[in-house]
Amino acid sequence: MSFLRHICLTLFLLSGGIMAVGPAQAAPAQDLAGQLEAVLKQHPEIIINVLKDHSEEMLDIVQQGSDKRRRAVLLRQWETEINEPKTVALEGRPVGGPDNAPVTIIAFSDFLCTYCHQAAYTVGNLMKRYPGKIRLVFKQVPKTQAGRIAGEWFIAAYQIDKTKAWKMYALTFDRQKQVEEDAVTAMRAIAAEVGFDAKAVEAAVKSKARELDAMMAGDAADANALGFVGTPYFLVNNMVLRGALPMENFIDAVDMALKNTAKK
Repeated sequence: MSFLRHICLTLFLLSGGIMAVGPAQAAPAQDLAGQLEAVLKQHPEIIINVLKDHSEEMLDIVQQGSDKRRRAVLLRQWETEINEPKTVALEGRPVGGPDNAPVTIIAFSDFLCTYCHQAAYTVGNLMKRYPGKIRLVFKQVPKTQAGRIAGEWFIAAYQIDKTKAWKMYALTFDRQKQVEEDAVTAMRAIAAEVGFDAKAVEAAVKSKARELDAMMAGDAADANALGFVGTPYFLVNNMVLRGALPMENFIDAVDMALKNTAKK
């Protein structure tokens, strides 16, 4: 029996079946409500027990309501944001997808952030859902030295071979634990696994240290200017998405961006 049916049956039984009488004998709605209220005040433990027995269903109902409310709030927020340009530094940042894609997703991420890993997986599936329509720009705001090292290796690898670098991107997220324990050793292994000369990538990281430092500092400054605290954050054609949101929220943002672009 479903949770709601169980509640209704409980109320029916507690009220002595008063809702089952014929039309001519039916109590006015106000009287019925009063009787039910009185019964519940006298026997609150009955409803509490029902809620306990159906706690998972209750949590599902609450979650559905929360998701619906969050979606409505985001949609209202995006209607304003989509026409408010946000300028951030993109030069030199790794880019995936076609340059002329109608939707640009700018990620503010960290290779050692668990939520960033989840979000990266979601965005990857999103790009498969909208082939040729999304360009992903990857900006980084690492919290640790290990995360910073991973980011530097990715950028240096991207400057050598873009296709192999994006494979490196996926493996780096998948191997967060190894990177956190020994970033340089882990990145050497990952680079070699996707087909790079690991020594060449490491040499590029060292020779371009100043450039990479400036890029990381620029990403942090952009995040700060936009009021982003922590990671991940995303800009989808100026619309702000915070955290590892469900695929449905990203789909809403992309659909809104595509619709808005079509109007222009």
